[in-house]
Amino acid sequence: MILIVTLGFEEKFQVRAVMRNNSNLEKVIIIGYFNEEKSQKALKSFSDFLKIANINQEILEVDPHDFFEVISKLSKVILSNQGNEFVVNLSGGMRSLTLAVFSTFLILNIDAKVEIETEDFKTLITFKISDILFPKSIGDDHIMILNAIKKGYKTVNSIHKVLNMPVSTVWRRVRELRELGLLDKNNEITTKGEIALKIYLS
Repeated sequence: MILIVTLGFEEKFQVRAVMRNNSNLEKVIIIGYFNEEKSQKALKSFSDFLKIANINQEILEVDPHDFFEVISKLSKVILSNQGNEFVVNLSGGMRSLTLAVFSTFLILNIDAKVEIETEDFKTLITFKISDILFPKSIGDDHIMILNAIKKGYKTVNSIHKVLNMPVSTVWRRVRELRELGLLDKNNEITTKGEIALKIYLS
């Protein structure tokens, strides 16, 4: 597994990210703009920590003021490591940098686990990029069936009865929900399915 971190003037979030993801961690890719003494100090401190922990590291210095150049440089790094599992921690660095890193994965259509830790350390937001990408083919039938499953109607027959929907339609929509990643093979609602319900039922 490869951990990608965006680094600014402090390394505390990045150290915590390494400690969280230490099992099966092959390498840490550090992305930042190290033109100031504070950012250089943070880089040295974090780099020294990784050396002590015997974790491989790669440093990618980019200019966050050049959004598309960041995407271009990072794309080459990601593609050279394609096939690995990626965890991306976006808790540090300039906003333009974190946005560019996130956008790079969207553009390359490569899945990754994303982490963002709030400044007060109280909340760690995590999600997979694939969890927030929704196909245009989601329709009312899909959402009605997801909602029925959430209420406990797990079988095609029970969904058919509660929604008064033809059995063939229910069976087809359930299959599509699995293919879209909104249901797993056991007809349990996935994270992506839960997000879809929150969006379309609110």
